[in-house]
Amino acid sequence: MKLLRSVGVAFLVSTAFVGAYGTTTAFAQQSGVQNQLPPALRAALLSGNAGAIQQAIQVLSAGNPARQAELAQQVVAAAEQLVQSNPKAALAAAQVAVNVVSNGSVQTSAPASANNVAAIAARIIVNPNVIQAAPAQVAQVATQAVRVATSPVVYQANPTASVQVAANTHAAVNNPTVVAADPTALQQVSAVISQASANQSLNGSNSSNASQMNSILAQQQPQPQQQQQQQQTQTVVQQPQDPVGDPIEPPSPESEAVNNASPIRPS
Repeated sequence: MKLLRSVGVAFLVSTAFVGAYGTTTAFAQQSGVQNQLPPALRAALLSGNAGAIQQAIQVLSAGNPARQAELAQQVVAAAEQLVQSNPKAALAAAQVAVNVVSNGSVQTSAPASANNVAAIAARIIVNPNVIQAAPAQVAQVATQAVRVATSPVVYQANPTASVQVAANTHAAVNNPTVVAADPTALQQVSAVISQASANQSLNGSNSSNASQMNSILAQQQPQPQQQQQQQQTQTVVQQPQDPVGDPIEPPSPESEAVNNASPIRPS
């Protein structure tokens, strides 16, 4: 009996240790990514303040476009680790990073980094936690990210990743919560993807580009809420009824019709 108790206690202790170790490992990985950032940028990221993140990148890069792209890639990679614990901070960093690589000189100087920024940002905004936290902001980042990814110089750096950005951004703005927050975002993202499908430069870099982009656009789009309600409402049709007049009452014995009636003579 004592042996069984000892085994049971040992099992519980070992299980708790494994669970704690798993949590500690995940936390260490998350902290490790954040610790790779310069201290000022890390503090700005954890604050969730987009202005502070933008300022930190500007100061640390000293106006160098390639350095700006590098810092944007670092901060958005760290931000992806926050989608569960702090989705608003993750989204703020993603928006700043995409805004940085939207600059033409940054894309030309570091197209691969710009592509990575768009790819990571697109993964962040399609996360359900992030969508629930700030759907209108998700719509803004989606529109920016798909434009970056379909820029010819950025697209050519990694066509596969760029197509995935198009798919993720379209899925994000196709989400009913985002549609309700910004009904125009789906149209804007779809327009960018449609233009990309016909872009000769992109098609030259990826022979499957047109079919892949059109496949993304073919995904079912949500119906407006008002239209859904109309479809769900059943109209009750009443069958027409035959008109019914006033009831015919038999004449009274004192009426003129009775008095003037001819007597019935026996045959």
